[in-house]
Amino acid sequence: MLSGVGVVNRYLVREFLALFILILLSFIGLYLIIDFFDRLDILLRNNATPVLAARYFAFKIPLMITQVTPAAVLAAVLLSLGSLGRRNEIIAFRALGISLGQMAVPLLALAAIISVASLLWDETVVPYCSRKFQYVNVVEIRKRPLRGLLSDREIWYHGKNGFYNIDYVDADRDTVHGLTIYRIDSSFQLQEIIEVPTARWDGKGWQTSPATEREFSATGQIVTHPVAANQVQIPETLDDFLDVRRQPEELSFTMLRQRIATLTRKGIDTSPYMVDLHLKLAVPFASFVLTLMGVPLAGRVRRHPSIAGVIGIGLAAGFTYWVVLALAGSLGNSGVLPAPLAAWTANGVFLLVGLVLFLGNE
Repeated sequence: MLSGVGVVNRYLVREFLALFILILLSFIGLYLIIDFFDRLDILLRNNATPVLAARYFAFKIPLMITQVTPAAVLAAVLLSLGSLGRRNEIIAFRALGISLGQMAVPLLALAAIISVASLLWDETVVPYCSRKFQYVNVVEIRKRPLRGLLSDREIWYHGKNGFYNIDYVDADRDTVHGLTIYRIDSSFQLQEIIEVPTARWDGKGWQTSPATEREFSATGQIVTHPVAANQVQIPETLDDFLDVRRQPEELSFTMLRQRIATLTRKGIDTSPYMVDLHLKLAVPFASFVLTLMGVPLAGRVRRHPSIAGVIGIGLAAGFTYWVVLALAGSLGNSGVLPAPLAAWTANGVFLLVGLVLFLGNE
């Protein structure tokens, strides 16, 4: 019996991997086609060469792989087991005493490996490639000057009257936190430093909090004095700063955690970052959770299952997962749910659904 289970496991693994690779490549191809036509107007308007377009999409492929892998895993599970059911092989396996749980073991093991690999992929390849495709998009395709210099912990921006150092750009509240302005003269000599705790963009200009200004004289003397609220003149707009803001996919889990620690020490609200931090751990394991749910769903098919029906089940389940994930993430960003709970809610819900379905099949 053990040797029979081993043969079945190898057979299931081959069936799953063949479909998974094919589906993953198909999803990436479809993603590329949709993204290409979505960006075609920008490419044509900026006279982007085919080489530049190819560089942009090549650097974006790692992020695409991350985003479509859970759906590809679920589709491969449903189609591989659906095909077995269509050929009455699941009935034959059960007649041999091989339960659905035993058939699920190799698929769950593969899904766990894929989840861990996705986590490592997101930590290493995706942040680097995301920064590269953003650079190609802004500098090489749109031909905007490289005015922003970003590190893992802060933003440096070359503005009209000098340099800006920014701790955090809050796009949801149209606010920048920890703004330090270094104003220089035509000979590149530092004239003054202005420290602005917060500045909010109202659509027309900046509403600044009370600030501190340090003026540097030619003799080397430093004069410090306060600046009243809304008296700091900033010619740049919020969009200028948003152009150089780090996106979550450009930071690894370690980088983002360090960023949160830095902002927390400065008293800046890091709630949105906290949700993104936990999502970096939760989302890669969507492959495992969806497999746990997909196996009993496909196992319910007994005779001559409809492939369209199997695909429909997969699309509905995958769509529902991402809806729950987005809803919980929004509640986490708004402070209704704690960040860890918001990030892991979808995994927890679908894990329970999968276990219930398993118990119903056994």
